[in-house]
Amino acid sequence: MKKASKISVLSIIVFICSIFWLMPLLLIFINSFKPYNDMLQEFLALPKSWSLNMYIETWTKFDFPLLIGNTLLYTICTVLIIALLAPMAAYKLARTKGKLSGVCFVLIIIPMMVPFQSYMITLTRLVANMGMTGSKIGYILVSTGLCMPLAVYMIHGFVKNVPIELEECACIDGASKVRTYFNIVLPLLKPILTTVVVLDTLATWNDIITNQLIVGGNAKAMNIQNALYMQFSAQTADWEHALPGIVMSMIPSLIFFVIMQKHIVGGITAGAVKG
Repeated sequence: MKKASKISVLSIIVFICSIFWLMPLLLIFINSFKPYNDMLQEFLALPKSWSLNMYIETWTKFDFPLLIGNTLLYTICTVLIIALLAPMAAYKLARTKGKLSGVCFVLIIIPMMVPFQSYMITLTRLVANMGMTGSKIGYILVSTGLCMPLAVYMIHGFVKNVPIELEECACIDGASKVRTYFNIVLPLLKPILTTVVVLDTLATWNDIITNQLIVGGNAKAMNIQNALYMQFSAQTADWEHALPGIVMSMIPSLIFFVIMQKHIVGGITAGAVKG
C-alpha cells in the first residue's frame, strides 16, 4: 500500500513538472498564429484563426532554406568529426599507460570545468587572428572543439571498461591494432557513441552564443538560432515572425530527440552497468 502511494505521489509530481515544462512551449505555439496586437491583448487565449500566413511570411523573410542548410551543415560536420576523432582519442588515452596519457586526458577535459564565458572573448580574438571570423569553417572548427571534451570524457570511461582480453585475442589471431580498433573495439562503443552523437547534434543545432561570436552578422553564415536572436534589440522586437521561427526551429530537434531518446538512455545505462 505504501509503495503504491509513493508511486502515485511521484506520478503527480512528474505530471506537475511536465505541465510547467510544456507551458512555455504551448504558449509559443499558440501565439505563433496571432498578429502582434492579438498577442499583446490575449496572450493566453487561443488564436482566432489558425492561418499559416505568419509561418509563410517568416519562411520568406528569414530565408529559412538558407538557415536550415547552414544549421544542417554545421551539425553534420561537427558530429561527423567528433564521431571520427573522439573514439580514437578516447581509446588511445584509455589504453596508454603512463603519466603523459593522464596529463593529456586532463588537458582535453579542462574546458568542461571552465565556464565558457570566461574564455569566449579570447576564443573570439583567436579566431579573428586566424582570419576565420564570419566564416563557416571557423564556426565548424570552434563548435567541434567545444563539443569534443565531453565526447572524449564519456567514451574514455566506456573504453576503460571494455575487456582488454578481446583485443589481446585479436592480436594473437594476427589482427593489427588498426583492424582491432575498427573490428573489435568500435562496434562495442556503439551505445555510448550513439549517445554522444545525439547530445552533440542537439547542442550544435540549438547553439546561439558561439554562432553569434564567430559568425557575427554575416547573414549567409548564420544558423537558425542566431538569425532569430538578431530580430531582438533594445528598441525593437519582431515577435510576429520570431515565434513562428522558433516553432519551425524546434520541430526538427524535437522529432530527432523523440526518435533517439531510447538510444540516449540505452547508452548511459550501458555505461553505468559496465562501470
